[in-house]
Amino acid sequence: MNLRLSRVTIRRRSAEVVGSSRSFAAPVRETLALVLDENAPILDSDQDIDDVVLRLRGHLMELGHATPEPPRPAIEEAFKAARLLADIDVPTGHVQARVHLRQLAEAVNLVITELTNAGAVCGHQPECPSVENRDFQAAQVRVRHSEIGCSELCNGVLVFDDTGCLLPSGKVVDPRRPLPLVASGPKAVTS
Repeated sequence: MNLRLSRVTIRRRSAEVVGSSRSFAAPVRETLALVLDENAPILDSDQDIDDVVLRLRGHLMELGHATPEPPRPAIEEAFKAARLLADIDVPTGHVQARVHLRQLAEAVNLVITELTNAGAVCGHQPECPSVENRDFQAAQVRVRHSEIGCSELCNGVLVFDDTGCLLPSGKVVDPRRPLPLVASGPKAVTS
């Protein structure tokens, strides 16, 4: 099982290095699948369970940065329950450790669900590109504001009808208009 966990970690790091369109939520969902997916292999060693618990604790800290301001009560409650489970030491005994791991995974899954419902995490499959990617305008429309001529994308970008954009950081991206055609007159004949 350690081999499989290592492959997931390597894939995650290589995707981050090359600037993939994966958001920070993609690795969280991969870890949750290791625990909650019915077809996932059973974690058969105490070390594997400890490794996944540590990974879930790290993911929980990363998710804390995605909390919208002001935080919604449902998100706060989900984080509170998940943090309480994350603070508990992994019980001794394989069965008790697996039960604790499953409870922690379900609590982190609830956090992801609440963040997705709040629009702080992309819930689309495949995931929408993040703002840092060149193809950030390929994200799906979250809300259409026809009265002002713009759409809010899943990654927080405002795209205006003239193709201009306003990034969440406040940076303005100029519209991409077609270049005007150059008028060409009759060519002079030279002898």
